[in-house]
Amino acid sequence: MLGYIRESVQGWIAWAIVILLIIPFALWGINEYFGTGGKLVVANVNGEEITQQAYQREFYLQRDRLREMFGEQFNPSLMDAQIKQKALDDIINREVIVQAADAAGYRISDGFLVQTIQGFEAFQENGAFSSKLYKQQLSAQGESPDTFEYRIQRAVLSQQMYSGVAATPVVTKYDVDYLLKLQEQTRDISYMVLKADALKQDADATEEAIKQYYDQNSVRYMTPEMVSLQYLELNVKDLATDQQPTEEELKQFYEERSNLYVTPEERRTRHILITVDAGASEEQIQAAKNKATDLRKQITEGADFEKLAREHSNDPGSAQLGGDIGFFGKDSLDPAYEKAMYSLKVGEVSEPVLSAFGYHIIKLEEIREEKARPFEDVKASLITEYQQGIAERKFFELSEKLTNMAYEVPDTLEDSAGATGLQIKTTDLFPQTGGAGIASNPKVAAAAFSEDLLKQGYNSEPISIGENHVVVIRVKDHQEAKLKPFEEVKDAIKAQLISEKAQQRANQQGLTIIEQLTKGEATPEAAAKIVNVEWKKAGELKRTDRTIDGKIVQQAFKMPRPAQGKTGFSGVALASGDYAIVGLGKVTDGDVAKIEQAKRETLMRNLSGIRGEEAFVNLLQNLKENSSIVVLEDNL
Repeated sequence: MLGYIRESVQGWIAWAIVILLIIPFALWGINEYFGTGGKLVVANVNGEEITQQAYQREFYLQRDRLREMFGEQFNPSLMDAQIKQKALDDIINREVIVQAADAAGYRISDGFLVQTIQGFEAFQENGAFSSKLYKQQLSAQGESPDTFEYRIQRAVLSQQMYSGVAATPVVTKYDVDYLLKLQEQTRDISYMVLKADALKQDADATEEAIKQYYDQNSVRYMTPEMVSLQYLELNVKDLATDQQPTEEELKQFYEERSNLYVTPEERRTRHILITVDAGASEEQIQAAKNKATDLRKQITEGADFEKLAREHSNDPGSAQLGGDIGFFGKDSLDPAYEKAMYSLKVGEVSEPVLSAFGYHIIKLEEIREEKARPFEDVKASLITEYQQGIAERKFFELSEKLTNMAYEVPDTLEDSAGATGLQIKTTDLFPQTGGAGIASNPKVAAAAFSEDLLKQGYNSEPISIGENHVVVIRVKDHQEAKLKPFEEVKDAIKAQLISEKAQQRANQQGLTIIEQLTKGEATPEAAAKIVNVEWKKAGELKRTDRTIDGKIVQQAFKMPRPAQGKTGFSGVALASGDYAIVGLGKVTDGDVAKIEQAKRETLMRNLSGIRGEEAFVNLLQNLKENSSIVVLEDNL
């Protein structure tokens, strides 16, 4: 039930219900529900623990990404094992890389981290970073700014490590020239195609052979297991109302939600950061403070803040912008930085401020005042939200009835339909891969073939198939997988066996001709004439050419260079079942002198990227081999 609500909550009514459910947990404490044990750990990397929570977050992110990519074709039941393994591998790899980056002295300043997060489109409104939207988005994901910023910092650290390694491979002019010669190489290709269909008249399949193939390959001739469903569908869109609220109700609704129509005050600052590394000595800390104090003194004496930031700030992200980190509201920055920011007037410069990253000199550039959108400006959207709220309220009332009745009377949908006023619908038969309508949803298809529904004959729990859109299903009809009768597939098997024999004959005939051509016992034209086909000259082609069958081109570029003035011969089975005999004449390397510089530079970048990727993979493998990695399978 809780899982269903978590999947379904969307609008303000839904969140009100969830808040009421949360209150008991807040009063009693979460440990009362889960005992006194510590956090679950799924792996240990050189003494650093990877929690089950972090692993599960990675798993759900990867699964959601695949669902977004494949849509209705995505079936979690078929992919979850691979996704879980990849999630575990990825999170271990990141931990290994972050530890290596830390040991190598890589660091991320708070200014650079701020600028990185500000650049995410998900947190931008009208092209600018919104502190309010930032908090809303994180809250919706159940994550605090601290944990999110920690994760992003580690991700950026990993990226810096990757960039540092990936930039090390050297690509020489010789490397580029060698590849260009191969890329631009042409080969003089000729060929003939032996048609398998032409050999079918000499092939046959006996009744005994057909029956033997049927018995030995029966799995190919099984009808899939099929089910059809009865179901009740509850969709908030079907509950939409045109009920108009009174002006008084609407104004009260506005007051209740007024905080959503307020843009909080934000402040834009510049800063100069003098970093202090973790574990720095007293002397190093004092030296950083002295430098910051000296820079502030220069500013008060008339020096240009932006110029000093570009020259002296250790924050690479903002230094090039004259120290500008943009607009931020409360609870968005380091507490010490934020306290100083809110103590300044526009144009003022702070004393050196110590944060977790070092000493900052902060200048307040601009204040964006808090602004509330008036009632009249949002009245139209308020009416829509009010009506949506009514529909949502009805949706959750009905969904509660549906959930309870489907559970209390598990062997029929009649009582659930009577309690909710919903109509019982049906689907056609469909296999485990899904069908039409609601059966196209992977969650519905998976539930339909579960033991509870298939063997026990129970109703399902409400299955979320969209935003505030659920179904309860039960199996109406079940057909086991069964072998198709021999007589039904006999002709298809016979045709297949004849086709296979014809293909084998075409291949054997081709090999015989290749042997004759190689020994010089026949010319290609004469050999082609004997088998009633044409010897075709395709001319000089590149490996990317698709004017003829791609397999012929691929085969020609696999063949060794023939001797000067000679032709080499080879053969390849085509996707059609035919067999091609390929002749290879002159091989001409690409003329690198004719290649434009832009193409050379693109190839150099691509080759550098490939080698950089290889270098990073090798480094990661080496780091893992020299690390202590323990996976706690029971906690996965």
